[in-house]
Amino acid sequence: PTPVIADITTTTCSNTSFLVTPQDGVGNIVSPGNIVPAGTTYTWTVTPNANVEGESDQTVAQTNISQLLRNTTNTVQTVEYQVTPRLGTCPGTPFRVTVTVNPTPEIENTTAIICSGDPFTISPTNTVVNGIGNIVPANTTYTWTVATNNSVTGQSDQATGQATISQTLTNISNTVQTVTYTVTPTSGTCVGQTFQILVTVNPRPRVANETIATCSNTQINYTATQGVNGNIVPANTQYTWTIKTDNPNITGQSVQTTAQAAFIQTLRNTTNTQKTIVYTLTPSIGACVGTPFDLTVEVNPTPEIAAKTDEICSEGTFLVSPTNTVVNGVGDIVPTGTTYTWIATPNNNVTGETSVATAQTSISQTLTNTTNTVQTVVYTVTPRSGVTGNCIGQTFQVSVRVNPKPFIQPITQPVCSASPFT
Repeated sequence: PTPVIADITTTTCSNTSFLVTPQDGVGNIVSPGNIVPAGTTYTWTVTPNANVEGESDQTVAQTNISQLLRNTTNTVQTVEYQVTPRLGTCPGTPFRVTVTVNPTPEIENTTAIICSGDPFTISPTNTVVNGIGNIVPANTTYTWTVATNNSVTGQSDQATGQATISQTLTNISNTVQTVTYTVTPTSGTCVGQTFQILVTVNPRPRVANETIATCSNTQINYTATQGVNGNIVPANTQYTWTIKTDNPNITGQSVQTTAQAAFIQTLRNTTNTQKTIVYTLTPSIGACVGTPFDLTVEVNPTPEIAAKTDEICSEGTFLVSPTNTVVNGVGDIVPTGTTYTWIATPNNNVTGETSVATAQTSISQTLTNTTNTVQTVVYTVTPRSGVTGNCIGQTFQVSVRVNPKPFIQPITQPVCSASPFT
């Protein structure tokens, strides 16, 4: 018998071998019955298609018609084989095998960078040129599995084909985290090789509202603390701020629109009682901006006392007890419970002046002028606000004028009767 075989069409996916094994008695409307004797073999020539790789002529007899073809485009391509069947020395009439090669997705690994709490979306696009680049047929869908990262929430496997690869990931740590997706692309029935998406999830600062205390005239240098009250504070977090609730009794406050490494302000409380101001801070790290939070600053009063003078007589006791006289920020600021220590500048003509390192409620000493001229003793005094913040004020001077007190030894003067003495 001589093989008689009708033209055959078949469909395959790119990168998948097609296999044609003609069957005896099977044909088409033109040739209703193939004659395929047992032991029939096949050789063929192929009409090249520039968009398909893997097709080649075959001069060595094969028991079936098969090749692995790669469609280098994202559209359907066809390859036509002219096949000659033969049984022993009896060659049959050549027939055509037309192979439809559906495109199979071929997508390279890719990366994405997001801030915590943001979605990433990967939508692969067709970039293939001359067989190089991503092959993305129309209507390609994706399923995926994800490698678990315990420092990230929101990642999950997806078994239902999706038009894009997208999820919202939250980094619950204060360091950069990565999540790896293994994605399977599918076009119709053609399943492509998996590819990976490496998503970098940068941390986003998250800081709870906080209250801090400071002393008047003392620089605040505040940064949020990682882990306190659930705070997420990445290294190098920066801050901008506005004033949410101002206070007319506080000066020195300002807004900051340029991100700073720390919240820095030097505030002056112009009264002798604690005052409060509220800022709204916005933390950020790079392009990842956190939710604004409130920073309440309690500004404890710091003593501000002008120089004082006193005048006593030798062997007398001076007493200086500063009182609060501030009005609209002008005058002595003397918080309740203010205490004092001091350093006395020695005067060799005065006794009784000493330095005092133990806090006193007033400045007082008993001084003796050992000369017959006015002497001055100068004290450099450091005030401290006491229990309300324990704020140390700038030193001020107390100058004490010590007037001499006459001291004359008993005098014996002999005179003649009826003569004057002087």
